[in-house]
This record gives sequence, structure tokens and C-alpha cells, in this order.
Amino acid sequence: MKYITPIRLLRALCALAFLAALSPQSAAQTPTPSPQAGPTPEFLSVTIVSVKPEMMTEFQNFMKNTTNPALKKGGLKYREVWQNTGAAGDAFEYVLVTPVGKFAEFDGPSALEKGLGAQGLPAWQAKAGSLVNSVRRLIIRTRPDLSFAAQRSGAPKLAVLHFVQIAPNRNNDYENYLKNDFVPAMKQAGVSYFVSQTIFGGNANEYITLTMRDTFADLDKGPVLVQALGQEGAEKVMQKLPAGAVVHLERSLTRLVPELSILPTSP
Repeated sequence: MKYITPIRLLRALCALAFLAALSPQSAAQTPTPSPQAGPTPEFLSVTIVSVKPEMMTEFQNFMKNTTNPALKKGGLKYREVWQNTGAAGDAFEYVLVTPVGKFAEFDGPSALEKGLGAQGLPAWQAKAGSLVNSVRRLIIRTRPDLSFAAQRSGAPKLAVLHFVQIAPNRNNDYENYLKNDFVPAMKQAGVSYFVSQTIFGGNANEYITLTMRDTFADLDKGPVLVQALGQEGAEKVMQKLPAGAVVHLERSLTRLVPELSILPTSP
């Protein structure tokens, strides 16, 4: 079983939560300093699709010309599509991320069914099934309390994606390390770092982290911690990770595919 895919989804919605939290409205409205509530965690629906290699072009056209128009007609306002890069990861795998307002949404017809109609859905399912090897769905929760969103213009283009499995009963150790040691270093570097957790459909001890980059050339500059703290400082931070807390780690590179996504129109 591989753990690389769920992370992409997380990142996408994490970013949304943070961008909302950083809006100008969050600036002080009272002259007296007062504690401000942090960004609220959000649930995201993540669909991981493994496409048949020989069907890649047809899959992309089907999404652009049939699936996305039906989703929009059914009321869907936002969906991000991410794909592993050919440099590192399964290049035939896509991750589709949509916000979940309430779980009660799953009690009724989906946006796709609303857009296609009950009679049109079976034909869509048959066509979609002929293009893919597998489909897996997850519900994840963003963790803004463990994340950092740097100021940026435009959508992210590339991300270093980690799937982190934590030993049973070691979640607090790992989260405290992120809060007190790792995330402060990312803030110092000015690099966005997003964390989410798998809630349904996967390993409950799995965290998904995304370190946002703009280009592959950014990777040539070396690890973010080393850029911010120097080699010795980066090693000190990594040494603070509690021994035995992390039992498995996978790393991949993924990119946003805006032409397959449903994104809000820029004002």
C-alpha cells in the first residue's frame, strides 16, 4: 500500500484555510490587544485516481469536457487537481481535492449526479471506469495549528509532499515537535508548510505535510531548514524530533494542474 497520494489533497485545502485566515479582515478591529482565534480546521474530500497510462490524454479531455462542466452545473465551486511529477512519484496518479462543508452533504446526491442527472450518471461511471485502474477516497482534516502560510501571490505550482506515519500513542510528541521546533524554522525561512491528518479511509496515525515551492530550481538551493538555519542549526532542529515517533516516511513531488481544476475567478 502506498501513502504518497493523500498528502496532495491536504495541502490544497490547507492553503485555502490559510488564505482565508490571512485576509485583511483579520487585522485588528479594536484598539485593545486581544487574543485572536486561529484558522479553523477544515475537512476535505480527497479522491486519488490511478489512470491507465494509455488513457492519459482521453482522461484529461474527459475531465475538461464532461466531468468539470457537470460538476459546475451541479453547484461545485472549487476543486483542485494535483498530479505527481515525472521527476518523483507516479506520474499517472491524480489527486482531486474538494472542501466538505458538512458531512450531511453525503446524505444527498453529489454535485456530479446533480449535474448529469440520475439517468446520465451510469454512462459517466462506465466511461470513467474504462479510463482508470483504481479510485480511492479519503476524508482528511487540515491542521492550521501545525502549519504556516507565507504571503504569496498566485497559486502554488509545486510541492514537496511527505506522508508521515506516527507510532501509536506518539501523536502528541510529534505535534509538539512541529509546533515548537519545526514550524518556527519554516516561518524563519518564509516558506509555506501545511499539515493535515487522515480521518476516514486511511491510516489514522498518518500526517500529510506539504512544503510549497515555485520551481524545481528552488530544490537546487538545498533543504529549507539548511537555507534558513545553516547546516548546524538544521541538524539541531532535526535532532529534537522525538526518537521512535516516526515509523514511516515517504516523499514525493507534486504539481497543481490548473487546467483540470475548478478554481475561483480572479477578481
